[in-house]
Amino acid sequence: MAGGTFLDVIRARVTETPERSALLHCVGGTWESMSWGEVGRLTDHLACGLLNLGLAPGERVGLLCRSRLEWVLADLGILKAGCVTVPVHANAVAGEVQHVLGHSRARAVFVETAADLAKLRCLSCGLALERSVVMRGASHGQGELPWDELLAMGRARQAEQPGALAARQAEVAPPQLATLVYTSGTTGPPKGVMLTQANLVFQVEALAGVMRGLFGPDDVHLMCLPLSHILARSMVLAAVRVGYTTAFSTGLDALEREFGEVRPTFVTVVPAMLDQLQIAIRAEAESRSFVLRRAFRWAEGVGREVLQRRARREPLSLTLGARAALARAVVLGPSLTERFGGRLKYFISGGAPLAPEVAEFFTSLGLPVLEGYGLTENVGALSVNRPERFRLGSVGPPIPGVEVRLAADGEILARGPNVMVGYFEDKAATAEALDAEGFLHTGDLGSLDAEGFLRVTGRKKDLIVTSGGKKVSPQNIERMLQTSAFLEQAMVFGDGQDYLVALLSLRQERVQRFAEAEGLPFDKLSELACHPRVLEAVQREIDAFNARLASHETIRRFTILPQPLRVDTGEVTATLKLRRQEVALRYRELIAAMYEDPSRGPQALCAEEP
Repeated sequence: MAGGTFLDVIRARVTETPERSALLHCVGGTWESMSWGEVGRLTDHLACGLLNLGLAPGERVGLLCRSRLEWVLADLGILKAGCVTVPVHANAVAGEVQHVLGHSRARAVFVETAADLAKLRCLSCGLALERSVVMRGASHGQGELPWDELLAMGRARQAEQPGALAARQAEVAPPQLATLVYTSGTTGPPKGVMLTQANLVFQVEALAGVMRGLFGPDDVHLMCLPLSHILARSMVLAAVRVGYTTAFSTGLDALEREFGEVRPTFVTVVPAMLDQLQIAIRAEAESRSFVLRRAFRWAEGVGREVLQRRARREPLSLTLGARAALARAVVLGPSLTERFGGRLKYFISGGAPLAPEVAEFFTSLGLPVLEGYGLTENVGALSVNRPERFRLGSVGPPIPGVEVRLAADGEILARGPNVMVGYFEDKAATAEALDAEGFLHTGDLGSLDAEGFLRVTGRKKDLIVTSGGKKVSPQNIERMLQTSAFLEQAMVFGDGQDYLVALLSLRQERVQRFAEAEGLPFDKLSELACHPRVLEAVQREIDAFNARLASHETIRRFTILPQPLRVDTGEVTATLKLRRQEVALRYRELIAAMYEDPSRGPQALCAEEP
């Protein structure tokens, strides 16, 4: 497929395995399958429908929708029409929707519901939008039409002009823009990352090479991440190349049930999901009888010993191998494996740094976490751990065909055919990100060991330099803090100061269980953030983490916020990345208070509810 377009990848998959399951979705409580052949037919109809609307090659089409089967069909239909997909986060605030659709000059947009149409109608003028397609529900406004009507329009166009679509696709070349993906915008307005047909083809070919022997047409991938994020989307695009089935979760609250119904063989997650799963599994194990608790801890210890031996490239002794087999069959099989449907082979983690302790926990229990690293600017993957090339605490070696090196200051640089051509209509940002040699400056700091394993140590712009000149990566500490059963979010501060402080938010379900167990009265969960017993419990957690940190990295004081940081207030991006500048500005008085009278030593404060 080298040198071709992603349209060639789609054609090859539909031709090779037309009857195989491509997509699974839940309809009225029943899981329904769509074959690759049906995907091919429907996306042809959608593409012809877009041609009928008058969309020219290279014109941008927005996609505002949660992760669902229609998202993928719309994306492939847009690509087949020779147009450019512009994803919009389903939970994006109005200002971000306005910016993405306006800056990209999208002429049409797919939306999920009538409520999304209403959101578009409320946007200020100045958009180039002419047509809106609603996937579910009625549409009565000017330029609005239902999904089924677009499909019918496309079928009619295909019958009347059977060669029109092929003629359009013959114009599509590898250098042509395929998608415009707007970054999260943690330090400013989102920038439009320009990814070409060649970028997508290289990426799925590289991922197919990494997946060879791991995943194939018989595998089922459970999709529970937003497809507007490049990590999830790259896994769906890879499915077109590799042929595995993608099942769409209906929501995180249904995930545990859906594991049993779908019985996936792998699932892509972000670290926060693994954090919560680890907490739930440990809590469940600790709630059992003394014998079962001891058995679980024994099995975890055996798994950790196996993991350590393999990390050192040492063979397993017969005794250790027998103990590991016993742990999997007797202890972990009934208590853990069936929890995930009985067939799960791997977690794939990306989107943010993963705490090594969490990766070790799952891997020691027989569910390896293959952590990877990448950016929107390189179609989502620069490096990834594989079962045969795996190292805890790293994000693996580079994927085939990608060159990774470190700048003098430790910044990770990457070059390869998956690197973007630039930011849409932003020459200054493009020049800052891409150097004369074609290397992408990621903005992340890292290290490379002798065997080529990459480790990400922090963000270059977020590096804290204390008054004593010590350099601290806040992400490493935040990642550790978020493994706590009590803490959902953590943001560390201390630039130019004598010590570090943190703003924290609590896992509300865990705190509620703690309060009920301790007999603490409360009317609202936010009240518990200020309760002395809760503050003491969190302080014990902080003390335990501090014991594992260097003295200049310890958290001297912290403040618990009454509510988590939110997307709609601009404190968190749509992909759940913390907006540091926004949070620092909004809570500057709380942060300043933690530096008053440093002679008092460690102190836990509590923010009042606004």
